[in-house]
Amino acid sequence: MNKRRKLIWQIFPSFLVIILLSLTAVTWYSTRYFKDFFLENSERELTIQAKLLQNKFAHLLKEDRQAISQIDSQCKKVGKSIQTRVTIVLPSGVVVGDSFGRIETMENHLARPEIQAALKGQKGISIRYSATLDQNMMYIAFPVKREDQGALGVPEKSVKIANPANQVIAVVRTAVSISDIDKKITDVRNNILVALILTLIAAAIASFYVARRVTKPLEQMTRGAIEFAKGNLDNRLTAPATQELSQLARAMNKMAANLSGKILDFKNRSHELEAVHTSMQEGVIAIDKNEQIITINTAAAKIFDFPPPTLKKKNILEVARNYELQTFIQRALSTHEPVEEDILIERDESIILNIHSTALYDTRKKRMGTLIIFHDITRIRRLEMMHKEFAANVSHELKTPLTTIKGFIETLQQMLADNESQNSETFLKIIEKNVNRMVELIDDLLALSRLERLEGTDIKFDSHPLLTLLEGVLHICSPLAMDKNIQITLDCSETIMAMMDPILMEQAIINLVDNAVKYNPENTRVTIGAMCQKGMVVIRVKDFGTGIDKEHLPKIFNRFYRVDKGRSRNEGGTGLGLAIVKHIVQYHSGKIEVESQKGQGTTFNISIPV
Repeated sequence: MNKRRKLIWQIFPSFLVIILLSLTAVTWYSTRYFKDFFLENSERELTIQAKLLQNKFAHLLKEDRQAISQIDSQCKKVGKSIQTRVTIVLPSGVVVGDSFGRIETMENHLARPEIQAALKGQKGISIRYSATLDQNMMYIAFPVKREDQGALGVPEKSVKIANPANQVIAVVRTAVSISDIDKKITDVRNNILVALILTLIAAAIASFYVARRVTKPLEQMTRGAIEFAKGNLDNRLTAPATQELSQLARAMNKMAANLSGKILDFKNRSHELEAVHTSMQEGVIAIDKNEQIITINTAAAKIFDFPPPTLKKKNILEVARNYELQTFIQRALSTHEPVEEDILIERDESIILNIHSTALYDTRKKRMGTLIIFHDITRIRRLEMMHKEFAANVSHELKTPLTTIKGFIETLQQMLADNESQNSETFLKIIEKNVNRMVELIDDLLALSRLERLEGTDIKFDSHPLLTLLEGVLHICSPLAMDKNIQITLDCSETIMAMMDPILMEQAIINLVDNAVKYNPENTRVTIGAMCQKGMVVIRVKDFGTGIDKEHLPKIFNRFYRVDKGRSRNEGGTGLGLAIVKHIVQYHSGKIEVESQKGQGTTFNISIPV
């Protein structure tokens, strides 16, 4: 890990680096500017001198050969007076005059860049080292042109001045040494460097003073913040003289006061939550995404026979040593939807738990785990079982004497067939009707009890043709429909197959069709249809009777619930038919829906998997 440095040793060097870079940039720019300035002035002076000499030597070059031979002496004379090197070069590169050198020993100048530019009729400029003078020189060259045809020339081999009009006949070049300029620039640079060092020393002292004034109150505030971190929130920071740091100190003091209050509120709420959590009769466990227990209350720990403090941070699968419970936990962690299930826990005295899971999210709506709540429903399930067994036993015990009564009534009817007592016959028919109703009621109770306990019925789902089943329903319900002149129509394809228990499903559809016929007016019709829709088989029973009010629709599948109690008793209904249908459909993992409007009939839709 890198060693932390104090703030002053981060600010102070930064100031020095900034100042050093700034002064270095100024020095570089100044020397560069001065050098360019001197060079520009030198170029301007050389240009003026070259232009003045251009006319002078143009006149000499137009004279005879003797005048041309005087060019060298003229160059030396002019160069001495203006302290500038003057050179005359012919188009062939031959030097015919130079103020500082002997033309006899000078090499051909045709390759010089400034000469090449001047021969093309342009201004030539070049800065380079001169071997003749052993110095860095600045050269300015201008062309000398012939303006008439009658000028004399020097020999063609050496001079070659027989040129047409306006053609370059020579080049006049002026030059000055730039070594003096370099020396002046060096002097300026040295002076600036001395000023730079003095400025840097003064800036370092000022920077250290400023940095110290900034960091000292920060160090004091740091010590105060360390006290806050230790939990000493009653400590207060001294406000520095600087406005910004003073505002920061006041803000931190206010933050400490607010934080102290919030911590107190949090402790109070934590104690309240802990009290509620501990006193809950339901078991509560929170686990994270890695199946580690975040929190667990006493009721949940009691279910697993562990002390609560020992369970935190443990893996839930280490605690829940029950396969069904482990499967439930895995399913709860893999989905964002609530999951609910009843699980039997085997021990000395078995218990039944209703388990409900809910996904846990943090403040950023990110899944952090799952909350599982355990309800001990052992007593409730035992009471339900007692209720079911009681209904089954009572129904079974009542059916036997009622069957006997019905047999004797039939015998009495035969014995009284020759009797003239009309009243006795009427009374016996009433008795028979009520006994038959009681038998139907008990049969429905037994059927419902068997469905609830899965006793006496083997539910085996096989792929069955639905058309055959519906034709059987039509055959059974047709006699009652014919008595009311009600037409039953069937619409089902031969190819529709469904996974079902044909006996149970036939009973469910018979109950729906029987109700439709009973509560449909005479001379109407009932339709039975089936279709495949989204992986489900939908069986539809529709009548055109009086319909059902919306307020009754949510309750019609309850036991013994009747929309019109008086009419239902007259029709002989038990109030259990739709409850039986609902249980049969649920055992087929399907659902039943009802649509009805008053005066427009009722439609029942049964949906079961294909």
